[in-house]
Amino acid sequence: MQTILITGANRGIGLALTRSFAEDGWRVHACCRDPERAEDLRAVDGAVAVHRLDVPDGAMVARLARQVGSRAIHIRFSNAGVYGA
Repeated sequence: MQTILITGANRGIGLALTRSFAEDGWRVHACCRDPERAEDLRAVDGAVAVHRLDVPDGAMVARLARQVGSRAIHIRFSNAGVYGA
């Protein structure tokens, strides 16, 4: 099974990609800052794992790496934005 990791997966392009890849049989690691509020994302059918991730937080990135483990990621789609000061 192919695997994709998508940041900013809770709405817009990220949510549409999550739905599309899951529908096509991919394993999807869908990342967003607040999974509890990401109702549409959590409702996506398929092999979708929803992860809490705030991209500029190094500790969260490290935790995600541990959760994913040594499983191959075939595509990484960086859709999350980072706002400046």
